Amino acid sequence: MLMKKIKLVSITAGLLALGAIVAALTVTAVFPNKYSTEIGAAANEFGLNPAFVKSVVWAESKFDKTALSNKGAQGLMQLMPATFDECATALGIKNADPFEPEHNIRCGCYYLSLMLEKFDDDKTAALAAYNAGEANAKKFLAGEAEIFAETRGYIEAVNKAEWFYSLIRN
Repeated sequence: MLMKKIKLVSITAGLLALGAIVAALTVTAVFPNKYSTEIGAAANEFGLNPAFVKSVVWAESKFDKTALSNKGAQGLMQLMPATFDECATALGIKNADPFEPEHNIRCGCYYLSLMLEKFDDDKTAALAAYNAGEANAKKFLAGEAEIFAETRGYIEAVNKAEWFYSLIRN
């Protein structure tokens, strides 16, 4: 009888361990943790929380460095070509490539830091500007326009992902 109980406990423990492994793999698939070195360096350079940057990358491209939106936004942080070029020039990046993770992340962090500065560190307003454009964000804040449903969903997605990325801390 004791051996049956030990065997049952052993099987239960094994199933729990297997469940934990499956859960970890599922979370990793949903919330990848790529480009930590590049994100950490750029976040540090521009005074951003790496978890916040990872959440923006996740919401923008799901960590696909070749992502291209139907509106023309490019790379991991989905920067429009003109925005990427302006940021790369301001940062002195030679031969800037929007699909090169280090270039895209650095430019995206720079631009995100500019939006935070312009909107007095109001993360929601900065994210609205990052997603819908600075002019639209100003209209949203002034009550001159309703916030786009896509932008509202984007801000919610970034906030949820940031909670997760703040837990894993790397």
